[in-house]
Amino acid sequence: MILRCIFISLLAVLAAMPAAAWPDRPIRFVVSFAPGTATDNLARVLADSMSATLGQPIVIDNKPGAQGSIGANQVAKAAPDGYTVLVGSATTQAAAAALLKSIPYDPVKDFAPVTRLGHIAQVLVVKADSPYRDVAGLVAAARADPGKLNYGQGSSGNLLPSATLVKRLGLDVARVNYRSPPQAMAEVLSGQVQFMFIDISAALGQIRSGTLRPLAVSAARESALLPGVPPITSVLPGFDLLTWFAMYVPAGTPAGVVEALNAAARKALADPAVAKKLADMGFEMYASSPAELAAFTADEVGKWKALVAETGIEQE
Repeated sequence: MILRCIFISLLAVLAAMPAAAWPDRPIRFVVSFAPGTATDNLARVLADSMSATLGQPIVIDNKPGAQGSIGANQVAKAAPDGYTVLVGSATTQAAAAALLKSIPYDPVKDFAPVTRLGHIAQVLVVKADSPYRDVAGLVAAARADPGKLNYGQGSSGNLLPSATLVKRLGLDVARVNYRSPPQAMAEVLSGQVQFMFIDISAALGQIRSGTLRPLAVSAARESALLPGVPPITSVLPGFDLLTWFAMYVPAGTPAGVVEALNAAARKALADPAVAKKLADMGFEMYASSPAELAAFTADEVGKWKALVAETGIEQE
């Protein structure tokens, strides 16, 4: 009986250990959005730090499109060996299932959760020379001339705040879909699209250079990076929608590899230099256990389905 207990304990220890010699080759971080997006910015900062910890290069592989489901599906179908990692988000793990009629993966069952990474607010922007100087002015213009204005979106994080604004205020405003947030932002800058919500990190450079004007943030309070820019609660009481980020690997990845990735991510997030760099981009960072991320992901799937149902967005 004693030997049996020792044997069982040994198996548990072995299961918790990283696979032999892992990692012994470069690791791929799959990002389901284009370069310059919030997820991409976050992945690149983390890759630099985690590469030093793990002793192998980390390559960023951008796979944008279909509400993030293209990149997420590649990870879901990849070998569960720890060399293919999804730097995922609310879009890939929760919103895609609500916005698309079907996705080729299960956002809960097909992944082994590694850690939560943090979140970022969206900012409502217009072109700098736009006549709209605040949300009230934008709303008044939309009501005065129904059907004239349109808004852009390149991800669910962009889409839901705008769709909620339009739905709850009963505005007649058209939506224009883009493959990625930077493409939508380029159309705002060109004047083809009048407004959009976009990740603060993706728009901060244009805001600081004076080419975009921020009108509101999607959080319940001001962002430290955009002092004086009010929360959207001025017209949408109680509205608070943040885009969150997390790390996943294919289901079946050895527990020891998951723990090693978790430890490397935690070390990166705890590094003051990394923390400052991400904070300057608008991220609020924190880590979690794999079990905590698993429970959080399951809850978020239901939350985003409810938001999409409220706004009446048709599934694609």
